[in-house]
Amino acid sequence: MNTPISARLARFLGLDHNPLRRAADHVESTILITLLILFTAIIPAGTYLAARTAYVTAQTENAGKHQVTATLYEQPSPAQGSRLGGTAEFRAGARWQTSDGKLHEAVIPVRGIATVGTQVNIWVDAHNEPSREPAGALEIIMATVIVALAALSGLVAVLAMFVGLLRRTMRRLNRKGWEEAWTSVEPRWARRY
Repeated sequence: MNTPISARLARFLGLDHNPLRRAADHVESTILITLLILFTAIIPAGTYLAARTAYVTAQTENAGKHQVTATLYEQPSPAQGSRLGGTAEFRAGARWQTSDGKLHEAVIPVRGIATVGTQVNIWVDAHNEPSREPAGALEIIMATVIVALAALSGLVAVLAMFVGLLRRTMRRLNRKGWEEAWTSVEPRWARRY
């Protein structure tokens, strides 16, 4: 026999008007409904805040980055720990001049074939230190979605934990109540005075 989802949900929430429900069952229903309403408001807000934080963090990281042209002053050599048999990563010392006229030096990753004197474009941060290429729009969106889904999953897990803990506690209280009621009723029912 298939029970409609609405009837199962009403029974789960304690809204099925079952005359056998005890006061503890009504307390459980009230707490459960309150938790669901609370989490219905918290989950979208928490997911939005997590996504917004990820987005703003990515934008902030990209804010001071700009591209400069650097000149290699040493021959590129394989980076320590670079893969053998695959594409090796090379590193070389490079110099560049910033818009304020200051000269900067650093060891940078080098792609392709390069020699001393080769000019390469590199990304630097607001302090003119070499940095990764800024995250593109797709990377920022993907990071934001991943953080939002993680936040959503975490909040749903917390809700499930609270509901499970509530159900377990209320079942224990109900068993205790039934045992106490049976202790007082059983002697009369069995006609043992």
